[in-house]
Amino acid sequence: MQTNIYAITDSHQESRNLSKLLSGIYNFEKNNKNPFLIFDCGDLFKGIYDKELSVNAYLKLKQLLPQAEIFITLGNNDFGFNKSDFEYLKNTVKVFQKAGINVVCSNIFDSKTENLADWLSPYKILKINGLKILITGFCISNSCAKKFGIDLKPQEKIYENLINSVDEDFDKVIVLNHHWYSYSLALKNFSQNIRPIDLIIGGHEHSRIEPDYKNNIFYPLSFARAMYKVVVDDKIEKVEEISLKDVEYIPEFENPIIKYEQETKLKEPIAKRVLDLKKNYSEACSLGTFLSDNMKKVGNTDIAFHSTGFTMYSLRLDESEFITKYDIERVICAQSTIEKININVEQLKKVFDNTALNRMYKDRGNTRFLQCSGNISVFGKGNIQDKTYKIVQIKINGESLLDDKGEPINPKREFSCAIDPFIGSGEQGFEVLKNIPKEKILVNGKEVPMNELFRNALINADKNFDGKIDYPNFEYVDLNN
Repeated sequence: MQTNIYAITDSHQESRNLSKLLSGIYNFEKNNKNPFLIFDCGDLFKGIYDKELSVNAYLKLKQLLPQAEIFITLGNNDFGFNKSDFEYLKNTVKVFQKAGINVVCSNIFDSKTENLADWLSPYKILKINGLKILITGFCISNSCAKKFGIDLKPQEKIYENLINSVDEDFDKVIVLNHHWYSYSLALKNFSQNIRPIDLIIGGHEHSRIEPDYKNNIFYPLSFARAMYKVVVDDKIEKVEEISLKDVEYIPEFENPIIKYEQETKLKEPIAKRVLDLKKNYSEACSLGTFLSDNMKKVGNTDIAFHSTGFTMYSLRLDESEFITKYDIERVICAQSTIEKININVEQLKKVFDNTALNRMYKDRGNTRFLQCSGNISVFGKGNIQDKTYKIVQIKINGESLLDDKGEPINPKREFSCAIDPFIGSGEQGFEVLKNIPKEKILVNGKEVPMNELFRNALINADKNFDGKIDYPNFEYVDLNN
């Protein structure tokens, strides 16, 4: 008997999109009494709409379609950034479990006891339509989880231990892997000598990942812009991508969204859209430079830079005439307040050395990358063979700070710099920034949240528009290209 599988990932509190996809699943399955599967590959949280809207959408679908077997794994952003976020996640897992919704992840360990976390299941063997399927999940390691006493162990060894520990027979293995595609492929290859994985649903990639039919690895579009429908019998019979625009809402899912948007004025215009701001996660981009330039301006500093992960989405000129609160929060929802440091050239060199550690790994996003103010230029050379990368020159306002050997000309020369507090605390390997004294940047005696700074910058761009729609990004040059 065939089993329908629907796969979604990285909805990031885009509850309107998620609710619409779940409406589509309801319309597809409402007249089908056979059980079916729904997979969510993580990062349900960190975004615009209220978290409860996404949680309640899954609870509503399970209520409307009890035959839906729902499995969710955790993404790196689901742990949150503070203790209350983490407690909310654990409570949500309890709520889901009570409602019959499964949350599985097999590489989450308590860092003190070194035991599997006791608040969620590592896997489940499900009997469905004549098949017994082992379903498990993995999550990419992240620094926030470590703050809460969580250790995320590498996937291959955990998969081997899991398979060897299961006494019960099963027909298929399905893995929900919240990690870069290259890691899903590596896990698939590793499994061939243990117990081959039949299907991997991936998450964490925000760029489109083309379906890998050869290895049965499928990454749904992030922000719940589309889902995969996979039909499984003895083998995978059919794979179909279903776009958000090709499904219809039902009132049970749309009404809570409309009410929230009205109460929060989420879709009301704030400013005219005049700039074309592109997001690139691992390269210099106009969106990143625009934000850093305005950090520099507000902080009255020489330079500025911020972690590339603070912005999530482009703000393209052709999307609509006006910018709404929704548009702004889709780009940046972080309320982190910006800081000011004095950084010398020796320290600055170490900062950019860290940004380049993973630059030669083109099969994944570079989480260490920094988006910089437009007066910064960085030049480097990479080695394809050993994947190393060397920063050979840094310029500020066109002035070279390094000599011909790539060493600081004046190591102790200082520049004032506006930064975000995430890298300021040493995250993403920026240990050099951790011990530099910092002060909060104040405007009218108040700290400046990054999302508010971005909002005000867009309003000012509208008021002072000079007719140039393309915002120039800072310079990052690979000299060996």
